[in-house]
Amino acid sequence: MRTTYWKEIQTLPVALGIVLAFSSIFACGGRSDRPRRGITGVVREAPPSAAPIPGARVTLFDAAVTVFEEVRTDSQGRYKIDGMPAGNYSLGASARGYEYQEFQITYGRKRMSQDFALGPDVHPGRWTVIGDTSPEYLGASNSGTLLSDGRILFCHDTRDPVIFDPVTGMKTLPSMSPSEQGCHMTTLLEDDRLIFVGGQDGPFTNAVATVKIYDPVGDMWTVLPDMGSPRWYPTLVRLADGRLLACGGGTPPAAARTDTCEILDPRDPTWMWNWTDSMANPSEYAPSALLRTGEVLLTWWPPQLFDPGTETWRPTGQFVQPDRGWPDHAPHSLVELPDGRMASIGIKRGTLPTPSMVEIFDPATEAWSLGATTQTTRSYPEVAALPTGQILCAGGYLEDNDPTIFTNAWGYTRLTDIYDPATDTWRRAADMGWAREYHALTLLIPDGRVIITAGTDCPACVPAENDVEAYEPPYLFRGIRPRIDSISKTTLLRGETLTLGVSRTRAITSVSLLGTQAVTHYVNGGVPRTLSLSFTQQNGNVDVVLPTDPGVLPIGHYLIFVLVDDIPSEGKIVKVSGP
Repeated sequence: MRTTYWKEIQTLPVALGIVLAFSSIFACGGRSDRPRRGITGVVREAPPSAAPIPGARVTLFDAAVTVFEEVRTDSQGRYKIDGMPAGNYSLGASARGYEYQEFQITYGRKRMSQDFALGPDVHPGRWTVIGDTSPEYLGASNSGTLLSDGRILFCHDTRDPVIFDPVTGMKTLPSMSPSEQGCHMTTLLEDDRLIFVGGQDGPFTNAVATVKIYDPVGDMWTVLPDMGSPRWYPTLVRLADGRLLACGGGTPPAAARTDTCEILDPRDPTWMWNWTDSMANPSEYAPSALLRTGEVLLTWWPPQLFDPGTETWRPTGQFVQPDRGWPDHAPHSLVELPDGRMASIGIKRGTLPTPSMVEIFDPATEAWSLGATTQTTRSYPEVAALPTGQILCAGGYLEDNDPTIFTNAWGYTRLTDIYDPATDTWRRAADMGWAREYHALTLLIPDGRVIITAGTDCPACVPAENDVEAYEPPYLFRGIRPRIDSISKTTLLRGETLTLGVSRTRAITSVSLLGTQAVTHYVNGGVPRTLSLSFTQQNGNVDVVLPTDPGVLPIGHYLIFVLVDDIPSEGKIVKVSGP
């Protein structure tokens, strides 16, 4: 272009030629009337290291996030942002394992520089009271289930349920069921209705075989045929094909435990339960979960496996730490890790000199191994899997003799910790407002928070308060989250491809699928899955491939999240249906 201009001015007066010549030079990148906007800088570790952090995420956004840019640092920790409109912005930087740092800047005509020095990520998260369950005070017979619309049904005996909206803090009072059914187990069926299994009618010795369904859309209860045996504190496990396995529980007249089991197929119009093989020992509320192999792991007591194909139990590997207080309640919860192993979290000290809070079961070897332990050992903790693959562990009974740790009159704590199975490490998080025991209800909700209620008095007592607390994990304090703007379908079949429309990121790094929870105390009757899904991305469209194996992806409801590093979007509720 410069040569062309010069040929055109050769016949003009010299003075004019000089002016045009300089004009052509500025047009090639030096024009003084065009803004030279841009931001450059380096993201480093905080002193004394000051080492560059490659691959750090740097974001620039306005207050309404109508303008957003995201770049990554190069191998030397350098970044550059160009071409944004002038204005006032937030400039933030984050990286896995490092804190989030943010500056307020005015982006204008001149280039500017802004460096970051990131220390380790030690944000404790935050607990906030977001509502209550009034007029109900949930005592020792309560459950909590995430419904398909994102609300939660809290219920202590099916007579006085409360549906709580964790987004608004508002609640509604559904109709009451025809009879009491406390200390039940519950799960969300494929058709979005909620089933309640077993429990007691009044005193715990009045065990019942009652089975009821609640329809949250029609606000209607339906009484189904009884189970074959009354079961107070039953175990309830979802099988890969949607069938339900109920085991153990207390029986009349004195709540003596049983070892019997039976199976219900919710697609059978008769709703009849069928007897199956019995467990190794009589038990109640046994932490249990469907493995990706298709077998069921039940840990209380002893650890054993159920094969749904042959409908038989068999022994499996024993805990490294066997002294767990049998035949009392199980002191641990059971959570699936992203790689398919199962983590038992919670331990009684008993005769163990140095107990570990975590034991991990490997389905490939059927062996348990010790994981890292927390600074403070507890039994009966509340747990919830997070979209990052980490596990929140809250409350529980203090097993350590540590006078610096607050406990209530019954020995329970307000402590919260986060376990990262990828690094086998724990980090201390913010304390809850209340010390909570194992009758508390803890659930992950779609926006990425974890809510908890109940369990603030003595075990088996009705508490004097009914607050609902919400925990905002550290990932909610790491700047702009990616966002799912659209989803191609919410009822899915195995092997399908799901398309998500995403924004507020140039490239997601993972897609996480977590089974929704249906908890009674510390036992989960929901879908025990934490999956990392295969995906491809083309601009703002993400195609997600669902697994084909029924053991890996059982029938049920899930929360799907997209992540940028360790920052999840808000989740969407989807349902995996059967053939």
